[in-house]
Amino acid sequence: MPDPSVLVVGGGPGGATLAAVLAKHGVRVTLLEKTAHPRHHVGESLQPASLQLLDKHLGMAPRMAAQGFARKYGALYVWGETREPWSVLFDERLERDLPGLDEEGLLTGGYDHAWQVERSIFDHLLFEEAGRRGVDLQVGVEAMAPLVEDGRVVGVSTRDHGDLRADLVVDASGQRCLLGRAFGLHRNVDDLQSTATYAYYDGGGGVPGVLGRHVQFVVTVPDGWIWYIPVSPTRTSVGIVVKEKARMSRERFEAILAEAELPALGTFVEDEGLRHVRDWSYACTQTAGPGWLMVGDSACFVDPILSGGVDFAIRGACSAAVGILRILEGADATGVLTELDERLRLEYRAYLRLARYWYGNNRSVNGFFWEAHSELGADRLSTPLRAFVWLTSGRYAADKHFRVFDEWQEQQMFQSLGVDASRLKRAWKDRAT
Repeated sequence: MPDPSVLVVGGGPGGATLAAVLAKHGVRVTLLEKTAHPRHHVGESLQPASLQLLDKHLGMAPRMAAQGFARKYGALYVWGETREPWSVLFDERLERDLPGLDEEGLLTGGYDHAWQVERSIFDHLLFEEAGRRGVDLQVGVEAMAPLVEDGRVVGVSTRDHGDLRADLVVDASGQRCLLGRAFGLHRNVDDLQSTATYAYYDGGGGVPGVLGRHVQFVVTVPDGWIWYIPVSPTRTSVGIVVKEKARMSRERFEAILAEAELPALGTFVEDEGLRHVRDWSYACTQTAGPGWLMVGDSACFVDPILSGGVDFAIRGACSAAVGILRILEGADATGVLTELDERLRLEYRAYLRLARYWYGNNRSVNGFFWEAHSELGADRLSTPLRAFVWLTSGRYAADKHFRVFDEWQEQQMFQSLGVDASRLKRAWKDRAT
């Protein structure tokens, strides 16, 4: 078999999505994944943009709906100057309709929503989709270092499987940051260095009212903050984020939860145990270069308070896929990779500013909304609240991606008809004037 056009390192959401989209358009792709699916991963609360992107590019909405994941219509927070709960709902209509809805009306009303997922199932679903699209899935193959010739990445060395070469290498290795660390590009964000301790409970409750188990619940505590995420009709992910490195004991974990105003927890899942992860924010100073680019956590990671990790990975993967298709069709590689790098880092910086602002616990709730409003521009949306939802749900950046993708599809259509799209557009403009 000839060398692949694209070699993807890492089979999480970013790597699997990018590989699947490229394969859909006829690109030869090999994906390296050192650990077999399904496997555990934290980060279960998704954003609506993820669903939109996966459905637009891969038609995944029916398969997602069939998995039994919990719906997420927004989030309920106890955060800010007061301890009064406040909500952020994805669908503006739901803000109006909620007082008159029962649960059936909520679930059948066609309101915008995301999913709260068991990542082992969700990640496996995307990995299988990549294989179904024709990606060469190489499981149990660990990439060790980039192969560089004349300043260009031409492949990777692997543990026990020799060197693998490709026209383009995509680093989707997650927080391992294979290329970022190899090239000295990785930088920690010193003021957002947290750890998370979490567990799973069966038979838990939900927030009061019709939203019940159909929202994410976040509450601050003296030591940090807690997430309460229903990932199925019966199972709940519960975690505590604190700014300390030491592992939290189960006794302290349960004592903090007992003091917080949480919905009913249910029964601790002993088989899963208590888990501990670092949620250290970081970014790479460059995310693309000659023969390579990064997607997802390999490029950057922002504190999980706004649940943006998977959304960043999927959106970045889709944007990278369109960029790669343009390169393979003859577009200037340097220009495309520079554009992808600048766009990703711009989105990261905006998200980082909002996360930092969020941690100003003495701020008013409306302050969060106005901060998002300033990011988007004064007249983009009707209210600061909608600006906040548009930015933090990923839709603002997803809309920009869809415009780029639609332009690429238009160009493909014109090329298949033998039409110069730029000349045609100029002709229509001249005719209109």
